[in-house]
Amino acid sequence: MMRRMFVLLLAGLPWLSHANGSDYQLRLGDGTTYRLLQPELLRVSEVEQREARRQALSGLPFAAQIEQAAVAGGIDPELLHAVVQAESAYNPHAVSPKGALGLAQMMPATARAYGVTDALKPVDNLRASARHLRDLLDHFGDVELALSAYNAGAGAVRRFGGMPPYAETRAYVPRVSDRYEALKRLAAPPEPVVPPSPYKLRADSSEMRLIQSAN
Repeated sequence: MMRRMFVLLLAGLPWLSHANGSDYQLRLGDGTTYRLLQPELLRVSEVEQREARRQALSGLPFAAQIEQAAVAGGIDPELLHAVVQAESAYNPHAVSPKGALGLAQMMPATARAYGVTDALKPVDNLRASARHLRDLLDHFGDVELALSAYNAGAGAVRRFGGMPPYAETRAYVPRVSDRYEALKRLAAPPEPVVPPSPYKLRADSSEMRLIQSAN
């Protein structure tokens, strides 16, 4: 008998793990463990998630270059988009009064530290920015502190033990954070649509069996 694809949605379950062969283990919050016999779980794959994000962000400027730089640097494309929008409004020729350059407004010394000699080149600017953000995230372990350091410098964040009391930084961090969260919601893949199934779950001692419903 052919089994139909279905999604098992159980609120509050910490994890569902593969046990052996076609069996899966399901652990409840109280520690109770069940073995699922041959479940065919429908889920959004990583490839589908990446494609959903790519499609959602594809209408933004420099979408392909930002995605490539973010993936290479190990950060979310949405975060790099949010930084670029706040820093330069996607203007690759932007130069600040303090000398910050390009899409992500890299300071020349910071750009050189990441091997970039011309920070006005979009691809190089984005790659250096993504790597810099990754390093700040790793160092501070927090998005808001990393953004504070990106804006005000890592030294200022360490000196004040958190977000520096600079008006510019205090405005910058929530603006970028809000944009980052908005883009993540936009790029979130849709929930899979589950067709009605003739199967239901029945708990038999330590097992859950997939059986055909009489209804």
